[in-house]
Amino acid sequence: MKAKNIFLFSLLFFGEVLIIFGFVQFNHRLTTDILSLNIAVSSLIYCLLFIDIFIPWVDFNDKSQKTIGSIGLRWFFTFLYMLFAIVAMVIFNTAYPLSFSSQLLIHGFLSFFILMGLFFAVSSAAQAEKVYDIETHNRGKIDEMKKQTKELQLRLDTMKTIPADILFRINSLQENLRFLSPSANQSALVLEQQFIEQMKIVGDCFYNTPLDFEKIDGKIKDCERTFKERKQIFSI
Repeated sequence: MKAKNIFLFSLLFFGEVLIIFGFVQFNHRLTTDILSLNIAVSSLIYCLLFIDIFIPWVDFNDKSQKTIGSIGLRWFFTFLYMLFAIVAMVIFNTAYPLSFSSQLLIHGFLSFFILMGLFFAVSSAAQAEKVYDIETHNRGKIDEMKKQTKELQLRLDTMKTIPADILFRINSLQENLRFLSPSANQSALVLEQQFIEQMKIVGDCFYNTPLDFEKIDGKIKDCERTFKERKQIFSI
């Protein structure tokens, strides 16, 4: 990784040298201040392209993929900025020459445009990450519901005296949990926690000797009732 970074910085530096050399070599008619302005603008365009091509913003290890949500917006503003900046340099240095202060003002507005675009892109990425965090939080309880039910299901598989009806009902709950959608509704979160606690109670019942199947039946009904209520609350 260190070697890669050294190569990238060397490549960036070499490209910058070429830009400066090209302007100095082929722009003898320009004054020093306008030449410096053109070099600065060209360097900014070069850096924007360099970042997109060689140092992409997308991090595939980031589960939220927040940068993907903003990449289109960032490229839109970047492309427009590069287009207008290049056209401005060509026109106002050749066909319609302007003073340094006028060109500086134009490029100042263009720089404000790209900075505004980058701000919107960063804001969009932050919003995408926030939505992901909310969805992850809302899904956490559902995953815990599945976990508790699956643990009970595995335990019952090792027991040989469990009535088929009880096995069927637990398996049905486990299967139906697959289709439960996350919800930010507070009532949904309360029911999810209630289901988790009730399922733990059901599991504890199977540690008693002898097994009280009447009590187990009542506790499973509590879980089924809670699940049915939760199912009525759709994702928000």
